[in-house]
Amino acid sequence: MSPWYYLVVLVEAPILLGLAYVGGFWLWVVIGFATLMGMGELYSALIVRGKRPEAAVGYLSALLMLLAAESGSSEMWAELLILTVFVSSAAPLAAQFGRTGEPGRLRDCALTTFGVLYVGLPMSFLLLLCKLDIPLMVTGATDGRLKARLGALLLMMAAVWLSDTAAWGIGKLFGRRPIAPSLSPHKTIEGSLAGGVAAVLATLAVGVGWLGMPCIHGVVLGLLLAVAAQIGDLAESVVKRDMQIKDFGTLLGPHGGMLDTFDGVLFAAPIAWFYLWLFV
Repeated sequence: MSPWYYLVVLVEAPILLGLAYVGGFWLWVVIGFATLMGMGELYSALIVRGKRPEAAVGYLSALLMLLAAESGSSEMWAELLILTVFVSSAAPLAAQFGRTGEPGRLRDCALTTFGVLYVGLPMSFLLLLCKLDIPLMVTGATDGRLKARLGALLLMMAAVWLSDTAAWGIGKLFGRRPIAPSLSPHKTIEGSLAGGVAAVLATLAVGVGWLGMPCIHGVVLGLLLAVAAQIGDLAESVVKRDMQIKDFGTLLGPHGGMLDTFDGVLFAAPIAWFYLWLFV
């Protein structure tokens, strides 16, 4: 993890949090831009290797998914998301109708849907997290717009970023046992444990200290987010190894592309939302 990573975080975090506080159209635009960039990196890498995902169909499906998350009411958003998941599965298949006799049609359909579900669906949970008022859920009374709009999102982001940083730092200094040697030899068990501790400290500070969550939820959620973020990191390594690439792009300089920045968030954001919604 290079110093560029921290520069990226210092730039993107205030922008994302500021837009999350404001909400509405511009938040959707920025999340949509990041989503399309990430999907574009994935689809471009596939196209270079001879695949033909229906990129336009995938982009449209993802934007509809984000729109459902942003504009759907609390009673309807789940149904709208399910509808867009159906569209992301059916539309790529329909797009193959004009390719009669060409090989790989089912493969390309599946890859199109994979891009939507791997990038678009998790990114929609960033919008959903901005709708979770944790103080209201815990005490029955809201504690201001700042906590209502930013609390859940900041809770997840702090846990993921501190977990990544601790896992990298401790792993580099003291790591001896690789956690997945054939996949990512630089990631170690020692670093993974340090990442778990850092994530718990983050959720205790933000979730318990600032938002008033019970302590047990801070501990459990911190561990879950650390595991989810590290699985997301390894999952991206699976995709990159399969396509034999080092990074998904150069958009963010030495740190790589959009997917290289959001890999842990793609898995952590849904876990954070479901845990908070179901248990807090």
